[in-house]
Amino acid sequence: MRPTRLLLPVLLLLAIVFGVRHLLQPGLAAPDWIAAEVNGMAYDVRLPAAPVPGRRYPVVLYLHQLAMGTDRATLHTQIDPWFDSAAFARHPAIVVVPRLDQSHDPGGRLVNFGGKRTGGADEVNAIDALRAVVTRFPADLTRIYVTGNSMGGMGTWDMMLSYNAWTGTRGRIFAAGLPLAGAHRTADPDDAAARLRGVPIWAIHGARDPEVSLDWDRAMAKRLQGQPNFRYTEDPALAHDVWDTWYRRPEVWDWLFAQRAPAPAHFPSG
Repeated sequence: MRPTRLLLPVLLLLAIVFGVRHLLQPGLAAPDWIAAEVNGMAYDVRLPAAPVPGRRYPVVLYLHQLAMGTDRATLHTQIDPWFDSAAFARHPAIVVVPRLDQSHDPGGRLVNFGGKRTGGADEVNAIDALRAVVTRFPADLTRIYVTGNSMGGMGTWDMMLSYNAWTGTRGRIFAAGLPLAGAHRTADPDDAAARLRGVPIWAIHGARDPEVSLDWDRAMAKRLQGQPNFRYTEDPALAHDVWDTWYRRPEVWDWLFAQRAPAPAHFPSG
């Protein structure tokens, strides 16, 4: 990881070049990331290591698991090895990470990214953060993706229903979704499968997961069986934590970054 004092001038120069006045200084806990805020929600942005002038980059919206967004240092201790991995580095990209403060809601009952029985308002904030980033940085608007683990996996499923680029009910943004150890607690599987038919999704779940039931992923796999753009991987060797294995595998990122939306992203008005 590059020293903060050497990286700071580069990040500030990029902010000036791209006109990003709302971005804050990198923090010591995560010097490769730029901290920002929207609607009172903090989020982090990571740019390609060596951006090429005139080139537009794919964007990954990452949704964290329960309680990980409250402390920035803890979050980046977990996620930085994934985004520093050789598997991810094959695909220079912009990464956006909303950080939910769940200190007063440790179970995530109200503060979450959607897909649970209650709460989910922060899904809108996450979309607003994404909108801010793609507006100010050179983003490829046909290659915007969403992924997340556990609570973030639930949010990924919910965002794919609401914002996938083909049939999204609230916007047409995401070219593909990658939910890990996720589920959806309120959507009807038959309706969801009908809406997601033909939409690129790769769901990954540990066969021995004791925390998030496999029922939703299995139901979607059954209903979307044979769809060329849908994949379901149930890892027999893993329990709840599938991310430290699968986020380091090149085939996951190769698949995700190969997906492309039929048209540039269309965000909801607001």
